[in-house]
Amino acid sequence: MKIIRGISRFFTWLCMGFIAALMLLMVAEVLDRAIFNRSIMGATEWAQVLLLCNMTALSAAILSNRQIKIDVLTSKLGPKAQVIMDIIVLTLSFLAIAFISWQQYFYALKSLKNQVFYITIGLPQWPFVAMFAFAYAVGALTTLSLIIRKVAALATGRWEEEAKLEDMDPIFVFGKGKNAEMLSKKDEASDSPEGKKEEEK
Repeated sequence: MKIIRGISRFFTWLCMGFIAALMLLMVAEVLDRAIFNRSIMGATEWAQVLLLCNMTALSAAILSNRQIKIDVLTSKLGPKAQVIMDIIVLTLSFLAIAFISWQQYFYALKSLKNQVFYITIGLPQWPFVAMFAFAYAVGALTTLSLIIRKVAALATGRWEEEAKLEDMDPIFVFGKGKNAEMLSKKDEASDSPEGKKEEEK
């Protein structure tokens, strides 16, 4: 899990750089058209490349619980049922993400073999497709790690805590030090007389 967190953080910064580059490209394209009445050579292909690279933040989105979820029905279930539903949905997500990564891996090999290049900018296509495939492979492993965590929580009877976490990884979101500090404060609060009364209720 530590390796997955590290790769996800790297991909987060990488994706931020790609988004910034895409925004600057769009601004430059608009200004070039407005002032000089022309377009930047290869702007469309550069935009395609940058959009493809933006997919690298998938694993970070999963760990941060930022993926789109429709919980109209599941939010009304009990904590244990919510964790079971999370495991089912995450398993389906894992299979879908892994399949996409596998397909993109073979597409990258095919692109390399056939020497496919972007026509205007002259760059080979396969490195960007391979980056997409690798990012989705990390996303699949991230999803698998969450499934394992939820199954372990279910087996040890910690489903209430797991239901509150949902898909979030607190160490990735808050950092190791901050998360440890929050846990110690939580333990202190539960050990206090007020916390014990709340638990009794």
